[in-house]
Amino acid sequence: MNRLERLRSEDDERSASASEGVLLDQLNEVEQRLLAFGEALGGRPEDVTDLPFTEEAGLDHMPEPLYVRHDTAMLNQVTSWLLQDQHIGLVSPYGTGKSAFREIVLRDLSKHDDFVVTHLDNPRETTPRTLYQTILEAAYAAGYSVAFGNYSQVRNGIPWATAEAKAAVREAVQRIREHGKTLLLVVDEIEVLQADLLSPLQVAGDAGVRLFLSGTPEGKRRVAEIRGTLDSRLRYYESIEPFSPDDIAEYVARSFAYFRDEPYEGQAPDLFTQAAIEDVHDRTEGVPREVRIECRELFTRAAFVWYRTGQDVSRIQITPELRHRRFGMSY
Repeated sequence: MNRLERLRSEDDERSASASEGVLLDQLNEVEQRLLAFGEALGGRPEDVTDLPFTEEAGLDHMPEPLYVRHDTAMLNQVTSWLLQDQHIGLVSPYGTGKSAFREIVLRDLSKHDDFVVTHLDNPRETTPRTLYQTILEAAYAAGYSVAFGNYSQVRNGIPWATAEAKAAVREAVQRIREHGKTLLLVVDEIEVLQADLLSPLQVAGDAGVRLFLSGTPEGKRRVAEIRGTLDSRLRYYESIEPFSPDDIAEYVARSFAYFRDEPYEGQAPDLFTQAAIEDVHDRTEGVPREVRIECRELFTRAAFVWYRTGQDVSRIQITPELRHRRFGMSY
């Protein structure tokens, strides 16, 4: 009995048993068919978030370079600014890859001997003291402490008074600088930062912390309006390039290679015809998040075609027409 026959047999057994509820039954059936399709394609998914094009469901599983490697101009410019010890602002509309690039910065520079890297987990709710605490904890974790006797009240290594926490940041960053290292603070979604946090960010920057801020164009305008002096210190890169059809084809191919735990070696994309790739580009205008969502939808539809028709998976193709077909669960 092959995989498809086994799945259908299991479906028959579930149909004969007591129903757990229409929606619960449907959820289970769809999940099993998607997982079986993934297995037929050579992967070993344990749940649907392991399937191709679902990477935003869990950033720990996200192959971030799929999103930003196409924009070499951005990568070159940002790298240059990092080497030049600049404050950086990355500005681009929603869905273009800022969060993916933030993950790359955190992951890659955390491994670099010249950087101590930290970030704000929830910039919307961060207070000035929490900001200073985040910086100090990163310094301590890297082995750079402060003279706690210089501060009147310290809790868990953090001076309680905000003014003293600010002074401790200066002391810790100075020690990091003396060892030829840079403390980099990454802040995403600058458009939602509390206004009273912009001044402490500038204070941290003036103390020697390098800032890597990212957000939408509205965030850039907001920083300029509320804290022009901070805005003037940032070197901005604006608008990550959208995907071209070739970039989408590479994204699809890399997604399947990643899914199978294989190296990407320039292979052609599985399942997707060239016409489908171009149709995805036309529908999404190359916006990476929209590309991912569209590819996931087409992947799901292909899974249902495979299940319904019983064809060998090698014969399943994703075409533009698949996007418009209506299909049910039955076979």
